[in-house]
Amino acid sequence: MTKTIADKLHLKNATSFAVLNADARHAHLLDQLPAAKRVAAGPADLVLLFADTFAQFEAQLPAAKAALAPGGALWVAYVKGTSKLRTDAGLHRDTLRAHAETAGLTSVAMIALDDDWSALRFKAG
Repeated sequence: MTKTIADKLHLKNATSFAVLNADARHAHLLDQLPAAKRVAAGPADLVLLFADTFAQFEAQLPAAKAALAPGGALWVAYVKGTSKLRTDAGLHRDTLRAHAETAGLTSVAMIALDDDWSALRFKAG
């Protein structure tokens, strides 16, 4: 059985989620998430941040952390290195992990959202 994106993100356990930096390119992913649990702003049990470049990730990380409820999880979605959508060779799991650690976040999981997007899950502490 194929897992849905909601399953992969562990949304079943969350009462709310917020999405940051999404645009029309992400609609096919967001359409698979339960709209009833989506909130416009935090605090949210789960925050999904889309990043196209490392600079974008770096700039958006403080807002993503601020939107998290205590004990919440931050998912950072980024373009896979094998995708034709990729524009920043400096944005990959290792650079995301290293920078997130300086912000007090620990990487705990990695998933494929689709053929073009991967996501890393972070927890505080």
